[in-house]
Amino acid sequence: MPPAVVSTTLHSSRLDQVSDSTSLFELAPVGCFVLGRDGRIQSSNREGARLLGQEHAAVAGLGFGRFVAAKNATRLDDFLRDVFGGAAAMTSELELAIDEQTARTLWIKATPLPGRPECLAVAVDISRQKQAERALRETEQRFRDVANISADWIWEVDKDGRYTYASESVRTLLGYAPEDLIGKTAFDLMPPDEAARVAPIFGAIAQRGEPFRDLENVVLDSQGGRHDCLTNGTPIRDLAGQVIGYRGVDRDVSQQRQIEDALRVSRQHFQDIVNTTDGIVWEADAQTFNFTFVSKQAERLLGYPVEDWLKPGFWVDRLHLEDRDWAPAYCASCTGRGEPHDFEYRFMAKDGRVIWLHDIVTVVTEKGEPRWLRGIMVDVTARVESERSLRALAEDLERQVAKRSDQVRQLAAQLTMAEERERRNLALELHDNLGQLLAVIKIKLSSLEQTPQAGEVSTLTDLIRQAENTVRSITQQLSPPVLHTLGLTQALEWLGEEIELVYGIKVHVEHEVCGVNPTSEVQAVLFRSVRELLINAAKHAKVDEASLTVLRTNGRLALVVSDSGCGFDAARVRAGGPQQGFGLRSIGERIRYLSGEMDIDSSPGSGTTVTLSVPCTSQAKGGCGDTRDAG
Repeated sequence: MPPAVVSTTLHSSRLDQVSDSTSLFELAPVGCFVLGRDGRIQSSNREGARLLGQEHAAVAGLGFGRFVAAKNATRLDDFLRDVFGGAAAMTSELELAIDEQTARTLWIKATPLPGRPECLAVAVDISRQKQAERALRETEQRFRDVANISADWIWEVDKDGRYTYASESVRTLLGYAPEDLIGKTAFDLMPPDEAARVAPIFGAIAQRGEPFRDLENVVLDSQGGRHDCLTNGTPIRDLAGQVIGYRGVDRDVSQQRQIEDALRVSRQHFQDIVNTTDGIVWEADAQTFNFTFVSKQAERLLGYPVEDWLKPGFWVDRLHLEDRDWAPAYCASCTGRGEPHDFEYRFMAKDGRVIWLHDIVTVVTEKGEPRWLRGIMVDVTARVESERSLRALAEDLERQVAKRSDQVRQLAAQLTMAEERERRNLALELHDNLGQLLAVIKIKLSSLEQTPQAGEVSTLTDLIRQAENTVRSITQQLSPPVLHTLGLTQALEWLGEEIELVYGIKVHVEHEVCGVNPTSEVQAVLFRSVRELLINAAKHAKVDEASLTVLRTNGRLALVVSDSGCGFDAARVRAGGPQQGFGLRSIGERIRYLSGEMDIDSSPGSGTTVTLSVPCTSQAKGGCGDTRDAG
């Protein structure tokens, strides 16, 4: 209601009788205006001018409508028309727009002046009252909006416990319209046995006039379904402090209870799985490595009760002495980087056994920092011992294979040496026996050249000469006499000439003077190996020349055969695949038996260089001997 105002029954005749300085019109504490039918201000007191934001002297003649907010312009016109048309006092509320920053709401009462085309309007500034009313309405609306969208339902009851208000959310939660609950009590919504249990509790609380929290109860929805609820309430008091009702909130926790029940079941399943897993499931502080949880398998596998594991420093103190330095440091390093990791270490069981554990660790961070370590320890002692036994067995097997390989290599080399001796013996036999016999036959036939059978004798002599050449060629192939008469270097020079003669590839032979020569068997192996390498170059390198270099360095005799031909994949030859470089591997085996080495440097399109080197010492197998074997 607007505040009381001065009487508006002043008559113009009375106003005319009061002096301007003492006029009641001027002294009134409210705005007073004399308005014409067109809404122009005929006169105004100082309070009226202030309400319009104008100087007192400047108000007369201004249209009142210029100060009214645009949305109220029609209302002002209607108001003045009603005042003058009805010839009676009228009231209205108008919003003024004084300037861009100032707005006011005025309560106006206007009374037409008898016999004059004017009215007396009294105005009171009710801006603050309207703001308070708007704020109150907004607050009430916010409360109702929150109440209606809340997942809980909000209510008010009178002193008898009957609902006077229920939020719209009760419709969603229980299926009731809010108006359906007005006049009912909470116990009307409960099953009878629940109402009998809860009524005394609520009665005692109401009697004491106390607020209450989380009181458990069960209510029925509109279809008879049960809902577990938690109720919170606070008393409503009048100005005298007497409790006249309660205001509160009911929360449906049925789903929460179902989730809690499911969580308990899930937790029990998890604990059952953890405690039966063949490993120790654990959790520890990421900074101290102190356990906060271990599964029951910890006691079964290592003998320590679970409560011992939760003591500070338990893990570090029971690590094997040889693992106590590196294992915590490794775990701390990975933890600091937030990286999951796994590692194996030895742990001392309660009965003194050394147990190998494979620990798989996950790092849990909070606010970007490592907070927890969680993992599982698995006993891998049997696997580690098996691996150790397998390694020992493998090492023994490797030794036996190496021994057998060495024996096979020795046997192969001995067979090669025996073959060389047999070749030499056969060559000597051909040279000394068959060769001499052919020479004698040729001499005998020469004495018959003057006989009548001279033609036949000449033919026989040619055949004998061919046989001699064949014997000589076979002798050279089996065991060149130059190797045994003049030595290795001269034999290699002869070999270069022979390769050029037979295969058409020129061989450049270079050699240094060597104070000692290898034994005859070693020379034979080296000679035959070089011969095979040169023949390979002639057949496969697709070149017109090759080189052979003989040199002595660091107590070793080295023979280097090279060409600039098409080359090959040396790695495949060294890998020893099927049909890959059998001849080269055979040469390598023979050289290794002599405590020597063979190096192959070749790639497709880049030529080939093969280096054979043997020790030139008397201690080597069949190594260098004295000069008796020299040519």
